[in-house]
Amino acid sequence: MRSGPVAEDAVEKPERQLGVAGVLVVGAVLLALTTLTYLLHKLPHGAWSLPVALLIAGAKGLLIALFYMHLREQRASNGLVLITSVVFVAVLLTVCVLETRTRFRPTIPPGPFPVEALPGAMEDPRSARPPEPAGPVNP
Repeated sequence: MRSGPVAEDAVEKPERQLGVAGVLVVGAVLLALTTLTYLLHKLPHGAWSLPVALLIAGAKGLLIALFYMHLREQRASNGLVLITSVVFVAVLLTVCVLETRTRFRPTIPPGPFPVEALPGAMEDPRSARPPEPAGPVNP
């Protein structure tokens, strides 16, 4: 077994451990953020809904990772992995949002038949029937 800086990376620091009161405080903050998420979803805030929801979810995820997964008690190598994963998630979310904002309206591809509304579709939907086939009908 090695001794040195590499072996110390995985060692927890007892002075940084969270007590019972700290666990309860973090739990209360998580419950408050969850309540805030629920209450904010009823308010109309338009384009800000996604950034606000992601900010609250990120804060909850950070609290869980730091305190309940004990990343706060360990050395910087785990923090580097956490920061790298957060950066990758942010890049992927940015690409997804930008891609959906640059989509074109769907178009009807050209075909051999003109696109028309079914006869009678506006008056009574039960009376709608498909259009007659074009061309000669085989007896």
